[in-house]
Amino acid sequence: MTDDDRLGIKTSLLGLEKAVDRAAETDQLNERSVGQTVGNGLTPPHPPEDLAGLLEINGTVATACRKKARREVGFGFEIVPHDSEGDPSEEERERVRDFWHGSDTTWKTGPVGTPVGSPIEVLQKARKDFHAIGWMCLEVLYAGMDDEPQGLAYVPAESVRVKRHAEAEDRERRAGHGYVQVVNGQTQYFAEAGDRHNTDLDGNADPIYVDGETGEVYGSDRLDGTPDEPANELIFIRNNHPNTRYYGLPDHISSVVDIVSATQVRQFNSDFFENDAIPQYLFMVSGGTLGESEREDLRGLIDQLREQDGRRAAVIEAEELADAEYQASSDVEIEIEQLTQMGDEDMSFSEYRQRLEREIAKTLEVPPQLIGRFENSNRSNAREAIRDFTKTVIEPAQARFAGRLYSVLHQDILGVDDWTIDFETVGAEDEARQADITATELQAGAEALTVNEVRDRLGEEPIEELEGELFAVVSDSVLADQLTQAAQTNPDR
Repeated sequence: MTDDDRLGIKTSLLGLEKAVDRAAETDQLNERSVGQTVGNGLTPPHPPEDLAGLLEINGTVATACRKKARREVGFGFEIVPHDSEGDPSEEERERVRDFWHGSDTTWKTGPVGTPVGSPIEVLQKARKDFHAIGWMCLEVLYAGMDDEPQGLAYVPAESVRVKRHAEAEDRERRAGHGYVQVVNGQTQYFAEAGDRHNTDLDGNADPIYVDGETGEVYGSDRLDGTPDEPANELIFIRNNHPNTRYYGLPDHISSVVDIVSATQVRQFNSDFFENDAIPQYLFMVSGGTLGESEREDLRGLIDQLREQDGRRAAVIEAEELADAEYQASSDVEIEIEQLTQMGDEDMSFSEYRQRLEREIAKTLEVPPQLIGRFENSNRSNAREAIRDFTKTVIEPAQARFAGRLYSVLHQDILGVDDWTIDFETVGAEDEARQADITATELQAGAEALTVNEVRDRLGEEPIEELEGELFAVVSDSVLADQLTQAAQTNPDR
């Protein structure tokens, strides 16, 4: 097995020589490996299949990407009014609810033939790609030429390229309209999200269609007519990076060398113990050459010495090798030197590996507690680290993603302006502290608060019969204890 086979990373990524019903159908191709999109797609800055391979060789990256995706979308969402003036339309709310939760909506996590999924599964797999590869793809499913969306499908980001402009010359990096997926010589094209609901400058309907087999674009001053095989649309979201124009890059791209180093450390340890923890030796031959039979005799001698002490305590000294009975040709002299002295620190590299893990986690902005590195942390500072991570990393990411879905899916495709989605957040609040603050506020303003105002602060529904009734004063300790107890029944997940 070569070094490249072990690491699963091509040198093109690292620059290191040895590093490492039709509505329910999806247009995406079945195979995992992606061919070169020569002439059809723009080449990404790094091979996305290599970026995906980092998940296979580094547990810190895999865990961090999975945890971020789960915390961003994995706990579900609510349909909530968008921040706008006036009363939100109940008709629009029903339209959004039917799309996200209707029995007729299709959710696919793979190509044709794979089981039907759920909204959370589709979104979570896409968000994992966003963090692991640098962009994510959600396929908007349609039935033929219909403009009513039938659902969403997850498309592996590493299999998708931005389509190259048909008039681009030579190696010109000029984007066309839509996206292309090429797998083992098979090509599938996608339109851009919202194409079927496109309007002209006067607000008149001006739909755009892409032929799923040829990539030709119809409508909006392009080809007249309609395609034989209208392609589904793709919601393509990038993890923006200043060095990329059409694609994104994962946050941990700056730690690729650390990722490879951690893998090489593990591989060194594995090789070392596969050879019974025997250090490296140099056999210097002078006065002639060794034939293959003599080389075999040397290997047999080493194996014989190894078996004398057994696998649990295999110790071979250079002097022992030199004194062992070995008969080479009379003119040949063999000098044996031990090249390495192995101590505990050499075998484990524990400090070095911990530093690498910290560097990788830092670029991913994930607290060490979420990737299994507790070290000197306790329950209190672990919760504080997770709260900070949730407030400064997860919640902004949720807001950006929800905003994109609102703009593209709700407004452009569903025609809904009044309603958006709000992803659930876990780990952001300090419930005990909040309970103490609420108790203090209630006591300080007890004479001016009504019962229903107090119930609202406690997260309880109002009681119509008590509307306008003033809140009865109770002791601080009783109220605080009740609030704290209520908070502790809902610990961080």
